[in-house]
Amino acid sequence: MEKALKKLVAFACIHLNLAEEDALYVYQMLLGHYKGLPPYEGDIDEGSLRALDRPDEIRKELAEHLLKMGYVGKRLDEEISFLFGAVTPLPSKVNERFHVLRQTDPFKATEYLYNLAVYSDYVKKSAIEANVHFDYMASWGKQIEVSINLSKPEKKNSDIAKLLGAPKVSEYPPCALCYQNLGYYGDDKHADRSNLRFVEIDIEGEKWYLQFSPYGYFKRHCILFARDHTPMEISPRVFKALLGFVDLFPHYFIGSNADLPIVGGSILNHEHFQGGEHLLPLTKANMRKRLVEKGSLTVDVVDFPVSTLLVRSPNKAELLLAAEKILSCWRVYDDEENGIFSQTEGKKHNTTSLICRKEEGVYFLYMMLRNNRCDETYPDGIFHAHPDKFHIKSEGIGLIEAGGLFILPARLKRQMAQVAECVEQKYTLEEAKKHFDDIEPFWVSVEKIRETGESIEDYLGDVCQNILKDVAVFKEDGVGQAGIARFVEACEL
Repeated sequence: MEKALKKLVAFACIHLNLAEEDALYVYQMLLGHYKGLPPYEGDIDEGSLRALDRPDEIRKELAEHLLKMGYVGKRLDEEISFLFGAVTPLPSKVNERFHVLRQTDPFKATEYLYNLAVYSDYVKKSAIEANVHFDYMASWGKQIEVSINLSKPEKKNSDIAKLLGAPKVSEYPPCALCYQNLGYYGDDKHADRSNLRFVEIDIEGEKWYLQFSPYGYFKRHCILFARDHTPMEISPRVFKALLGFVDLFPHYFIGSNADLPIVGGSILNHEHFQGGEHLLPLTKANMRKRLVEKGSLTVDVVDFPVSTLLVRSPNKAELLLAAEKILSCWRVYDDEENGIFSQTEGKKHNTTSLICRKEEGVYFLYMMLRNNRCDETYPDGIFHAHPDKFHIKSEGIGLIEAGGLFILPARLKRQMAQVAECVEQKYTLEEAKKHFDDIEPFWVSVEKIRETGESIEDYLGDVCQNILKDVAVFKEDGVGQAGIARFVEACEL
């Protein structure tokens, strides 16, 4: 163990900016943590450490020794995070270096923070690479992205909705996004965060914190979260924050989930945004129709199943005013012909999911029009994945998936392998049940693939593009497109 710890410290000096003058101090503190382990007097092969692009080898060696010392399960993970956290620079040093880099090159600043997150074992690079990911050419001529995330737990919409209305509790930390997670060892209810580092950013006079997602959905998947544990909101203040972020980091997009259950993300009780160095399929789509052209401001309907307006201008104030008018109008907008009601029985239904980016001085704000109304036919959401697709995806469709990148549950890797075997072996349903306990909900998949001859990937891609069509509040037919034009006219831009 003493050799493994010395190797960890040497790794940190090379990859985590641990100062050489702090190396001996940190090493001896770690030896003392294990009740007086003797120091390792041999040499460490720094050349092999320098060649590493992730900490897996270091983690594996530490885990082997910790297992012998009685650390198992969650306690093992917590202890490894503690060790990596101990050799990662203090939050103040990370903030200092990040902002020095940002003054001259924002890209280098975010790369520094990302690489720190990888080498400190916070961003699980190997786990991310193990996810299934493929592109699917959709019927409208553009690719959508589909992934099976092997580490993300499946969440029920009903549980997410309960969190939004739940009172604040004294539990510590209040949630997985809270500032208080910084350096937290972990317990029965909370994940370990000893190796977490984030940086403080001032946007429009408010303090925000930037970190990278441990299980990123796309390249450089980052999270920007508010210090206070307050619920998500969609408002002019949020528009300003999104535009302020892309002013600081124009090489990233940033987006906000909607502020209502079903159409929002999985964490609605703590205000946060998601972004990164990636172009979602929505942002690569063509424009279907221009509805407003007023000076440097344009408003287009995006050629994409999810009903989306692209508000575009080089003038920030002009764009903010237009976005505020669209949101204000949409909050109370009804269109009976398209099944859109802004509220029923005192419950509000209309909101938006947002994606913002900046290119060559021009701001792009994608406003996805969302509605979370339910009825007897669709008790889980009228503008949500319909029940015939629940075997593939039943969770809420947040901004990433509404933008065309699907995050499907880990169970599908196993279940789709079973579907493939049923097709290949030409099983009947009764025969299939003898082999697989949970095949019946997927028999529709078996029959569809047999009928069309398509691959498993094509089948999943087709289901996902049809979920996007379910989500659309204004469908792609004549009635829907006339409806979205009427709505924009009502905004009086």
